[in-house]
Amino acid sequence: MPGATGALILDNGQFHKAKKLSVPSNVELTFLPPYSPELNPVERLWQDLKDQVAFDLYESLAALRQEVRSAVATYTEKAVASLTGYE
Repeated sequence: MPGATGALILDNGQFHKAKKLSVPSNVELTFLPPYSPELNPVERLWQDLKDQVAFDLYESLAALRQEVRSAVATYTEKAVASLTGYE
């Protein structure tokens, strides 16, 4: 949409920063404060998922993908809310 402005919210990971980065003038980068997981609650969900699959060996990338799909399918709405909810 002409004239539209977008915002991209990033955590403070080094991989989100570059010395030479071209950002369109209609995109605003907003970095979250360090050590503020309550502002990026999905990180706890990703950590839980990694805890389920990270230390196993897989025959192939396809096998890992299938394991991740299976793990994600077990998450209920209540479980996601529990992992991502903050008071």
